[in-house]
Amino acid sequence: MTIRQLNARSILSSQGQETVEVWLQTTDAREITASVPAGISAGKYEVAKVPVAVALQQIEMVKEALVGRELTQEEVDEVLGDKQMGGNASLAVSAAAWKAGLNKTAVYEKWPRLFLLLFEGGEHGRESIAMQEFTIIENSVGQAVSDYAKLKSYLDGAGLETKVEDGAEGGFSPVGFDDLRALSTIKEVFPQAQIALDAAGSFNGAGVDYERMVNEFNIASIEDPYSDEDWGAWKDFYAKYKDRILVVGDDLTVTNVQRIEKALNPQVINAVVIKPNQIGTITQAKRASEAAKKAGLKTVVSHRGDETDDDWIVDFALETGADFVKLGGMDRGERVAKYNRLRALGMK
Repeated sequence: MTIRQLNARSILSSQGQETVEVWLQTTDAREITASVPAGISAGKYEVAKVPVAVALQQIEMVKEALVGRELTQEEVDEVLGDKQMGGNASLAVSAAAWKAGLNKTAVYEKWPRLFLLLFEGGEHGRESIAMQEFTIIENSVGQAVSDYAKLKSYLDGAGLETKVEDGAEGGFSPVGFDDLRALSTIKEVFPQAQIALDAAGSFNGAGVDYERMVNEFNIASIEDPYSDEDWGAWKDFYAKYKDRILVVGDDLTVTNVQRIEKALNPQVINAVVIKPNQIGTITQAKRASEAAKKAGLKTVVSHRGDETDDDWIVDFALETGADFVKLGGMDRGERVAKYNRLRALGMK
């Protein structure tokens, strides 16, 4: 791939914040745009982002090293790494270059299962709800659409609030709900559904009764039950629940090969979240995914709390063979765009 032109600008994210969009043109006249999200509850070991004005300056400065040269994705990302750019600057360029090289006619034999977001709390919703995300595991976009509508209808019928303004990622966060009420509601509406939780333990999770949750509800997965420094608690939790649920690292592992390796010695996870903006380039995110798979971990490719309308994370999930993907609820345009991308690629 040879980049003919490369420019960047500031755009607005789903939270009304400035973020970075890159436009590039290849020598065969293809034009690509890519924008990057941000985390609302961002792990402290994530690659640092810089103010958008600084990111735009950094992209301008790196153009000379990229434009007009025949480069592979790995070579593009090596240049970006050498320049020590902010993660939001480097990933915008990296993702645009990666999109330029995508095989648009690819046929996928493996589809990730979906973590459909239903309720939100913690940093993403009402303070009365400690868990950050309550999702159920779906096998198709069509079933996810149907189930999201089913929950909304149930809440409407019960006279409960169904606006998603209080949920950052398109999930519900009704007044008066706590963790157990959210779980009980899911159990009542979807008695057979497998439930996946994100505790965001580096920000929330104090005093959460995980044993009661696992024993009383159909819990299949718990992400970040403890903070990214509480290795002893992780070790005990994994020993207790590894044969019953997915114990998922996110802020603990931050899409970083070294952090993943640390979480394997001793082993405290059997699944890992992959978020490219945690590490800053597509190449590094792919390496983290490959390291996780080699170790026998399940992978969960995920959007972020502060998103854009771009849908490239879906293609990334499919290209890396993710076991699961998190795209949010069905009631915000930046989330629905990603479900629509799955449909366009052939997932029903």
